[in-house]
Amino acid sequence: MIGKIMHLITNASLDKNDSVIVAALKLLKNDCNLEELVGDYFAQLVSMIPLVKERSTKALLIETIVESPEFVSDDTLLDEYVKLISEGASNVQEAARCLGAFTASGCTNNQIFLKLASKLNNKFAVEILVSMGRSNWGEIPHYLESFAQEVQKAQRIRYRSGIIAAFLLIVHPLCSEYAHVSSLSFGYPFTEAAVNDWAWVTQKNTESIVQKKIVTSREADILVKLGSLLRNNMDLNSTEITKLYTDFFEDKNPFDVIYTLPK
Repeated sequence: MIGKIMHLITNASLDKNDSVIVAALKLLKNDCNLEELVGDYFAQLVSMIPLVKERSTKALLIETIVESPEFVSDDTLLDEYVKLISEGASNVQEAARCLGAFTASGCTNNQIFLKLASKLNNKFAVEILVSMGRSNWGEIPHYLESFAQEVQKAQRIRYRSGIIAAFLLIVHPLCSEYAHVSSLSFGYPFTEAAVNDWAWVTQKNTESIVQKKIVTSREADILVKLGSLLRNNMDLNSTEITKLYTDFFEDKNPFDVIYTLPK
């Protein structure tokens, strides 16, 4: 299949048909085994980099190339890719995936952090760094300490909101009932998936998220209580389960609670 797609890309390049190149690259990147993108196939894509002028197409081309097992960390290509995403040539999800592939090929987390911090606006850089899911960015220079703190805070918010979203999906009957059609995301497609993945069953399970100030010790106790009820196969519509919602949020606005980190 890769051979056919590469033949299609070659013909489209000769015809300067950018829409066909984009479609072919997306097919190659998302529906093929890129372990097979080696040898002449890999060399052919690399040779296209200086020839492609459309920024979004070039970004897609690089995103495909770096997932080949033949790709080795390349600072020049990384710089070019970061410049492209700074110009809006790709989205957060694809950029995070591509930069993760750069690190798999030998680029360090620290290199990624420093380049994004210096080349992108803060909000976009934070979104990508958080989406990459890394926790150790290496040595951060003094002038970037406040930015690093912003990234760490965003990571904690992401983790906290994910935990509480799953909690809501389990304990709130309406969230459970309408999750499959809701525009709000709860991190799981349906309640059973959240129940099966629930990680907080004992106090030891919550030690890390309390220490990292993701949740308070009071909130952790409620998460553990839910875990205990789930382990005992308690009916999700039972009073004990639904009461946990009130215990967790008390009389506060749920969104205020979700996006307020423990001190």
